Amino acid sequence: MLRRDPRTATGNLLIEVRCRIRAADAVRIVYICGDMGIEVGGRKGAATHVRETCRALRHAGHEVLLLAAAVGDTRGVETEYRTVDPPTSRLMGADGRYLLLNRRMARVLERVYHEFQPEAVYERYSLYQTAGQGFCQWYGLPRILEVNTLLADEQRHRIRLHFLAKRTECQLWRAERAIVCVSTELKQRMIAQAGLDESRMAGFEVAPVSINTDEFHPGMLPADLRRLGLPDKKVAGYMGTLTAWHGVDIFFEVARIARDRGLPFVIAAFGGEPERVARLRERVAKENLNGHLYFLGSVPHSDVPSYLAAMDVCLIPDTQDWSSPTKFFEFAAMEKPIVAARRPSVEEVMGNGPPTGLLFERGHAQGMVDAIMRFLDDPVFARQTGRAARQRVVAHYSWPCNVRRILWLFAAQGSKPANEALARLDAPAMAAEERP
Repeated sequence: MLRRDPRTATGNLLIEVRCRIRAADAVRIVYICGDMGIEVGGRKGAATHVRETCRALRHAGHEVLLLAAAVGDTRGVETEYRTVDPPTSRLMGADGRYLLLNRRMARVLERVYHEFQPEAVYERYSLYQTAGQGFCQWYGLPRILEVNTLLADEQRHRIRLHFLAKRTECQLWRAERAIVCVSTELKQRMIAQAGLDESRMAGFEVAPVSINTDEFHPGMLPADLRRLGLPDKKVAGYMGTLTAWHGVDIFFEVARIARDRGLPFVIAAFGGEPERVARLRERVAKENLNGHLYFLGSVPHSDVPSYLAAMDVCLIPDTQDWSSPTKFFEFAAMEKPIVAARRPSVEEVMGNGPPTGLLFERGHAQGMVDAIMRFLDDPVFARQTGRAARQRVVAHYSWPCNVRRILWLFAAQGSKPANEALARLDAPAMAAEERP
């Protein structure tokens, strides 16, 4: 079913008027997010990335229409959107639901073509979602596929037809002319898995998750963490989901070391579903770590900068080899000293210049403790590291950088409006920009 934004009473008429008065070099872009697990109005990092991509493109003067399988809280969705109703029957299994969603997406895209008259398509890769690719091939539209992870393998525990999901994944990637992925490690794995020939593509760019450096900045007024029950100690903080691959279990051993050695910091972890938070709090009490380790639950995205501002050190306990360490960019934009598990994706975004954080070996609690204490014992070094991290993010991972990259990929596929917009944004500077 095609649902209109309830805030837009005039529907197609408003879109038509906007299309007529748009700037000459504006591009009409359809953004597709067919992942039923991403509520674009929600608090997950993936949802934030969808919203921020749309916002950045709109801020640059382009028109964006978002097609999403799950919207959730619409208050945080500022972009014009359409909902493509996902199937809900559990009897179909995850494979069946995504396959049926793909058919529904194809029907909605046909309507959108006549209503919105798109000039380009940007899609976040989702399982079995081939409708967007077929749509662009039929109408000759430039398209970019953003790949954030190896979904067929990552979702293996949820799907029944792994062989079909993986085959569809590889076929989709091989037919793309332009791909954006979030790390060099992921790019290499995609090439190996699908046998991609980069020379036949318009572009295959590595573009980690970006950050709004105006929203996340070191001048933010810090929240009062004592109101949440934290003692008057230094805070080593984490902000993100509490899934196993984020490595939050290491916090228990770190807190135990801090307790036994009388170290002057506590661990404060924000994020996670209420049930998971409750279980972790029970474990904290059982292991007698109260007063040393706090699981404080999820906070609205708009409040995240103020909580980060109150932290003395920010932690990345673990991540996948190929994923984009979203929290690095938020921490770095706040000029916070960062302690992170050594992973290829983390090392890539930290760069080879001045230190932008301290690394410890994955799973090594004492290594995390040593890095935390290095920053706490040397405030000057901590400030220098935080400043270098923000400088790197502003130079390479801000949204203007990503918008230029998107326009370049559209232009490389023959989009005249994108080429004109890129010229306005100083394309020679983009071409000469040093890759991070």
